[in-house]
Amino acid sequence: MRRLSLLLITICILCMSGCCLAHDWKEADCENPKTCRVCGETEGEALGHQYMDATCTLKKTCSVCGATEGEPLGHMWRDASCQSPMTCMVCGATEGELADHVWADATCLRPKRCLVCNITEGGTKNHVWVSANYNSSKYCSECGIVEGDVLVPAFEKRNYEFTLEKGTTWDYTTISNDGDNTVTGTATITNYRKFKSDATHSAREGYEWREATVEFRTDTGVKVMFGYTDTYAGMEEYPYSDFITYADGTKLPVQVREEFDYKWEEDTCISTGSLAIQVPEDYEELVFYVCNADYARTQRIDPNIRFMEMK
Repeated sequence: MRRLSLLLITICILCMSGCCLAHDWKEADCENPKTCRVCGETEGEALGHQYMDATCTLKKTCSVCGATEGEPLGHMWRDASCQSPMTCMVCGATEGELADHVWADATCLRPKRCLVCNITEGGTKNHVWVSANYNSSKYCSECGIVEGDVLVPAFEKRNYEFTLEKGTTWDYTTISNDGDNTVTGTATITNYRKFKSDATHSAREGYEWREATVEFRTDTGVKVMFGYTDTYAGMEEYPYSDFITYADGTKLPVQVREEFDYKWEEDTCISTGSLAIQVPEDYEELVFYVCNADYARTQRIDPNIRFMEMK
């Protein structure tokens, strides 16, 4: 009878506990479901982490509990320039100092400048001028800028074109031997002849010699070159040659004999040139010319150095 009473009492206590005590719940978090603090009973599921993406300097991080995972991404650096230090392209963080300028050398058109930021320093360089000649204007060999006009040969500009006839005289402007001083004198054709041969000029079938002598008189020392050509294409292409050219392009060799004399008579410098050329009798394109000797020696191009053409 006593055992039955104890059993009934126990059952009553259990019934009273089940009916009267409630769970003391702790809300679910990232890693744990809802849990009773008294008995440990659980309900539902853990919430799971709410990760924020990793950044250059921070790991992937839960915005709820602060838990982390993995590693920071690291900076994506853009190299330093003369305008900004090394800079992260993601977060804008900087490191170090500005880089040096990347200089492009000065030219005659623009000063020294930075290829990155365009800042300039100093001034422009001087042009490197190539003097005008009978084919091209004065131009800068560095930048190509052109200035002025081409030179005009004397026989075009000053009508220095003469018939080869003994006694023909004209004024001649040139430069002196000792500098760029302008010298004006006279030039005279003292002799012109056509002949087959003589004691010093051998004969050749179908050919004849043509010889011209020109005398220059000035009050300053001047040496004059005397030559011939079969074409004219500009000062640099007006040289001695050992052939003549026909209109159809045929070229034939020729013989040339030349003599020069340079002397003073009181205050007058007399420079004489004599040139003999053996050419076919029917050749009509031969041109004698004269120029200042200084051009032949130094290749100086000067407006006072002029050719004269004689046909």
